[in-house]
Amino acid sequence: MSSDAAKDRTSAKKLGLVGATYLIVSSLAGSGVIALPQQLAFTGSITLVSFILVTIGALCLTMVYVRAGERFEDPSPTALASTVSPIIGAKCGFFYVYGNLISNVSILIAGLGYLAMFIPQLNDPIVLGITIIALIWLFVGMSLRGVGIISQVVSITVTFLLIAVVLTSVLGWVDFSPDQFGKNWNVSGSGPAPAIMAGFAILIFSYVGVESVATNAEQIENPKRVVPLATIIGFLIVAAFYILSTTVIEGMFTAKEIQDAPASFALSMEKIFGSMYVGHIVSLVMSVACIASFMVWGLNSVSAAKTSADKGFLPKAYTYTNKYGIASKGLVINGVIMTVVELILMMLGSNIAEAFNLSVTISVLLLLFPYFWSGIALIKKDYQEGVKSTTNKVYVALSSIFLISAFASGNFDELMIVIGLNMIVPGVYAILINVKFVTLSDDLKPGGST
Repeated sequence: MSSDAAKDRTSAKKLGLVGATYLIVSSLAGSGVIALPQQLAFTGSITLVSFILVTIGALCLTMVYVRAGERFEDPSPTALASTVSPIIGAKCGFFYVYGNLISNVSILIAGLGYLAMFIPQLNDPIVLGITIIALIWLFVGMSLRGVGIISQVVSITVTFLLIAVVLTSVLGWVDFSPDQFGKNWNVSGSGPAPAIMAGFAILIFSYVGVESVATNAEQIENPKRVVPLATIIGFLIVAAFYILSTTVIEGMFTAKEIQDAPASFALSMEKIFGSMYVGHIVSLVMSVACIASFMVWGLNSVSAAKTSADKGFLPKAYTYTNKYGIASKGLVINGVIMTVVELILMMLGSNIAEAFNLSVTISVLLLLFPYFWSGIALIKKDYQEGVKSTTNKVYVALSSIFLISAFASGNFDELMIVIGLNMIVPGVYAILINVKFVTLSDDLKPGGST
């Protein structure tokens, strides 16, 4: 085969603008959207304001990664944080990996929430916990050979998931009641400002993954042109349907009805088409999409852990790979950690809504740190190369304000957990990195090992 033919064949496998846009839409929309209506209903339709603010902040954060993708060989959050400081990079690697592990548990909880329509026993914290733990270890076992057909299942079910969200966004307006939307405006019992801030964590969770766009440039044809364009188009499409779908549901049902319905989109589709069977089908599809995507995100998490471990920031066991190229020991470690997370939720007696909200809030608060330092890395790069970019400063400033303000969505206990980790983890890494430095210095002394 000639080199030109091989090049054409390689190029044919890459994604153009349409394919890249769909990749971004499916990556962002995924499991994040399906639990939104129920979670936001505990505050009220005033979260429409929260949604607009978070969308602006998330768009600025997206542009930070788009710009970083043009300037850094590895624009992943951990790698970007490492360019600011080794200790900050180590801490952010820890938070990024384990924040994603907690969010993986959230994905399972969201998926099982849609199955609760058929299996009401899942509303019991013990039954829910045992089921989640069983699925964690089932998928750990399956993942030892890679994703395989699961990736195809995720692609198909996410497509159907998006169809349900789009249909709700478009057709739901027939059943929309402005009066009902007004009655749902603020049911939290708090003032307007606290109510607006209360939804930030769950809304940020729905946009987690904006960084994956820039880090997959090798899959895109003509990435310097297509990636930024597809990123902006894909993000705006997702944001529009996020806002439209949750807003229309707030005007279709009372806040109490939405709060009691983990399968919110199944509820909306059932009302739109006047068929219980349509609701059941949507519930099954969305559940399968979430549960299947858990396996893919599980492999992504262990891959991020291996990258961090290769730099010496996480236990060496994460660097081991089996004959299928999977970090098998890391999968087992992560399985243990996710099991512990779920056991804690069980001991707290958390039902589906409570468990999802708690796990999402903790994971998002941890992920805010690597996101924040990614922006600082971009500004540092500008100074190092003598680049004067006001645009970069604006993106970083707005995204930083957005990330810092998100801490207001956490309650006292959640913030104490994050503050404690933020104090302990850098200290541990400072000691470990210092020990490595001293050992290396001793080895370089005359008579030392080389």
